[in-house]
Amino acid sequence: MDPSAIMVAANAAARRLTGWTPWEFTWGPIRKGTCTMAAGARWTLFPNGTAVFDGTVSSVDDDAAWVIWHVDLLDAGWAVLGSLATEHPVGGDWRKFVRTMPSGAEPYRFRAWASFEPDLWDDIAHLKMYSSC
Repeated sequence: MDPSAIMVAANAAARRLTGWTPWEFTWGPIRKGTCTMAAGARWTLFPNGTAVFDGTVSSVDDDAAWVIWHVDLLDAGWAVLGSLATEHPVGGDWRKFVRTMPSGAEPYRFRAWASFEPDLWDDIAHLKMYSSC
């Protein structure tokens, strides 16, 4: 993958949810080429080291794919603490998440599950997601 094709997007908002106090990181719309990730895409991180992604992606082209190359966990000073690891490695890459889009006429729900080192929990303040289409 040509590095110039990868879009870097820091989260637009972050807030701790009530109860078990997970972090929810959300984004506005992200556009890359003929593809769009709709506003409201979010990673939710839990204190036990698990994470869930939920978003909607679309493309005007058939047979496209939205690829999240990796997601970095950052501290309050924006220093990298670590990365999310997928439960379903793609091509042996444990940091990569992929949603295929067979038809350009349809939006697709992009859901992913990941993990991270729970010892990082108290230092997490931001997320940075690297993606392309």
